[in-house]
Amino acid sequence: MTNDELLERARALRGLIEAEASATESHATMSPAVVDALDETGLFRILVPAELGGYEVDVNTLIAISEELAYADGSVGWAFVQNATVGGYLAYLDPDIAATLAPRRAGAGMFAPLGVAHEEPGGYRVSGKFSFGSGSGHAEFMGGAALVMHGDEVAAPGEDGSLPVIGFLLPSENVMIAHNWDVMGLRGTGSYDFEVPEQHVEGGATWPLLERGTAHSLTGGPIYGLGSIVLGTIGSVAFAVGVAQRALDEMAAIAMGGRNRLGQTPLVEQQIFQRDFGRHSIVVQSARGFMRAQYNTAVAAITAQAGTDEVEQRLRTTKAAATFVVEACRDVVTTTWRQSGSAGIRNSSVLQRCFRDLSVGAGHLVFDDRNYNEYAKSVLGLDPAPY
Repeated sequence: MTNDELLERARALRGLIEAEASATESHATMSPAVVDALDETGLFRILVPAELGGYEVDVNTLIAISEELAYADGSVGWAFVQNATVGGYLAYLDPDIAATLAPRRAGAGMFAPLGVAHEEPGGYRVSGKFSFGSGSGHAEFMGGAALVMHGDEVAAPGEDGSLPVIGFLLPSENVMIAHNWDVMGLRGTGSYDFEVPEQHVEGGATWPLLERGTAHSLTGGPIYGLGSIVLGTIGSVAFAVGVAQRALDEMAAIAMGGRNRLGQTPLVEQQIFQRDFGRHSIVVQSARGFMRAQYNTAVAAITAQAGTDEVEQRLRTTKAAATFVVEACRDVVTTTWRQSGSAGIRNSSVLQRCFRDLSVGAGHLVFDDRNYNEYAKSVLGLDPAPY
């Protein structure tokens, strides 16, 4: 199946996703109808390496599909992105182990190093408690990250100076999910807390999460060389653009529908509104192009087998760009929602859902302001943080 065909499949789901939006939100996780549709169309597997039976799409296709689904419903877009990303993490596993997980419906997890791992023959003894397992309500394999320990002490850093943190994947039946998601925005993402009870995880089901330079994938092409963190931001940034575009379209409909206050010029005719709307529209268009350029440039550096320092600089630039794009989209949605007045406060309003969803999504750790600091250090001749 071609990338264009996959994108058309995503577009064809808009009506279903919109019709199921209330059910998705009220049940705090994707509705069964949406899960089944994403599974049947193969969209959950867009980042699974081709060698493992996936579609291994390029950056532009991943962005376009993620944006399309987020436009239809922010919760579906966010959860889908996490599912697709964890499918991409199969590239870092031993191919024989990855092949046992790849046919499963979708993956989910949370990859901050909240777990601990002790080396033992054949792998690690891993345990941990995690939050924000977006998409875990329908996931059939799960993952997390763990700090490698030697007894009661943290293991020595890697040869490249990286913190000894491993990512790991395992079947969902090995994980205890709390089903406790109840929040302001992204209400339908099924971002449940989960626990990994102490258990053996084969070494081939783990990978070094924070290695420097080009990440070492065991299957798949250059896109996986971005590493777990940057690979994981691509769809999340596209989510922000999709939600911002939807907010603008909803606001246009409100304005053209006659929003007005007694004694004032109709909103659609007010020059201040026109200026803001035009500017915000250009911001979203610019963000869309900017993120594509940054991620594609990073993949190009990996494809060209650039040195560690050059790849690291591209990754720092990309992470800072991701923070900037998400912040810009959040500001667009916030201003647009404020302009909508009473039309944007009812729960039936798509615009107020856009506001809630992006307000929460923009707070993700990967979009922290620290990304600006680390990029600035490299420009100012200072040493970036080792991790």
